[in-house]
Amino acid sequence: MFVPGGGQDHLGLGSVVTDRILPRLAPGINVLTIHPRYWSFYAFVLDEFWMRDLPRTKAALKKWYRPLECIYSVACSLCDGPDHRGAPIGTRRIRSVVAKDPDGFDPQFHYMDSSMGGYGLYYAAVMQSLGLVALADRRLGLPVDAVTPAGRVVAEAFRSVVVDTEYYQDWIGRHDEMVPREVAVEYGQRACYCRLREPHAVDRPVLVDAFLHLGNQREAAARRRTLRFVCELSAQTVEVPVDESVFRRLVYFGSDHGDDDSAGSTFVPTESTLRTARRWRLYQAREYFNAAINEMWRRLVWWGLQRAGDRYPVSLADVVASLDTIDFASFGSSIGVGLPEAGLAADSSFIEMFEWVTSVGAISGRLDDRWDLGAELTEDAIVEWLAYGRSSKAAGADRLAAALILLTFVAARLWRAELALTAADDWFPVRAGGHQRLGMQRFLTQLRGIADKGGTVRDVAEWLTLDYVISQHERVATAKLSTTGDTFRFRREAGRLRFFSKGAQVGMNNSRFNALATFLFELGWSGYLYEKDHDLSEEGEEMRRAGDLPPAGAFNSSRLEEE
Repeated sequence: MFVPGGGQDHLGLGSVVTDRILPRLAPGINVLTIHPRYWSFYAFVLDEFWMRDLPRTKAALKKWYRPLECIYSVACSLCDGPDHRGAPIGTRRIRSVVAKDPDGFDPQFHYMDSSMGGYGLYYAAVMQSLGLVALADRRLGLPVDAVTPAGRVVAEAFRSVVVDTEYYQDWIGRHDEMVPREVAVEYGQRACYCRLREPHAVDRPVLVDAFLHLGNQREAAARRRTLRFVCELSAQTVEVPVDESVFRRLVYFGSDHGDDDSAGSTFVPTESTLRTARRWRLYQAREYFNAAINEMWRRLVWWGLQRAGDRYPVSLADVVASLDTIDFASFGSSIGVGLPEAGLAADSSFIEMFEWVTSVGAISGRLDDRWDLGAELTEDAIVEWLAYGRSSKAAGADRLAAALILLTFVAARLWRAELALTAADDWFPVRAGGHQRLGMQRFLTQLRGIADKGGTVRDVAEWLTLDYVISQHERVATAKLSTTGDTFRFRREAGRLRFFSKGAQVGMNNSRFNALATFLFELGWSGYLYEKDHDLSEEGEEMRRAGDLPPAGAFNSSRLEEE
């Protein structure tokens, strides 16, 4: 009845991070809204549409919008500025056109499939959340999207940057003619997203003001806290490049691996950034938790396929019986860590494994301590051993051991029940998900119950396999049938489990590090975090010190009321 679908997030764990945790940590700055100047460009495009005598219809807006974004992508692709990093929206198709070095560019070129391009796909919702645009709503007499008075301020700032370019003067409305190359080059030299750092970028202070102060005030405060936190991290790691993996380790462990010649970088939250650092640490704990459960799911899929479970359903009794083979010895030998003297096996008590993890991980049980990346075993080392996020068809019992140990690490870090009270306002990454999306708080409560009753490792593995893996996958795949199609990788059939060979890729969610690093760089607050010597600018230092910058005055309430 349903078309087979590839699907992602087969246990619904990723949506907890992307929909509930990261939007509270970095509201308005998401994975795909990485270039700040696109906010002012899109406000400008909408404002120009409403300034003209054009039909107020979606078709007319699309006809106006797409040529402007197409040429903007071309102009940014042609930009040779020294601070140019990343790529404009639509670059996958635009790149091949630019590479041919033509004399002109067609504004009607089909640069992407989305009818409203990057604005419709990525930016419209976040611009609305900042109060820069009002989305179409016929109940309010608004047939198409429009800029708000605040959005008009941003649009005017961008217009002042490009107003004397030949593109704006002569070509912006000529959608049926080839835009000369030199016109696009000049436009890119003035308006490219990378040029926001330059002195003539009148829209930069306006955008800074918008990001720091507009929209829901709780969200604006959260955005300020995270931007300040990343400024602090940038200052403390100025001599070394930082990428997403390094960022995760700095957030979670407070340090990164060194090389043969030097020690790794470190990060120690200041008093003013401690709570924000704690929230990001708990977010990363959630990522490790997700990684462990996803690995149990991925391993089960391949275990079933290797037993021809796609042709002959495997009994649930056999699935459960396979847990008796959990191979801690092979995992320990492979990763180079010693097990307890008595060894670890499926029939070991969970407390034995918990105490061993606490020992080899040098776990203190305190939330704000420096967590030792150099310990005998860590979450980071386990994830690397699992090659998490890279394709694997392995289904060994040692991988199941690794997943269970990884879960125990996360549990040991957060084991003391009073942490939920002493850090109540920062505990939302642990609470997020509840029952339907496997919240960590629920996991900890249930695991404590098993431990209190003297449960074994096998008891924990069986509970997680039946409840967190099999039942959860069926619940999520069933919910996706009407939208995504058939994404089942296994399904119960009369006490048996039928498997489906569709692949079982898993990986961590994007932490929004790239977006945050790009924001700091293009707003002129720091160097590029991916590169050495990413010093903070004077304004970046002020953001680091005070956690805010004085309003630019562009959004003065009386001025907006007059407009």
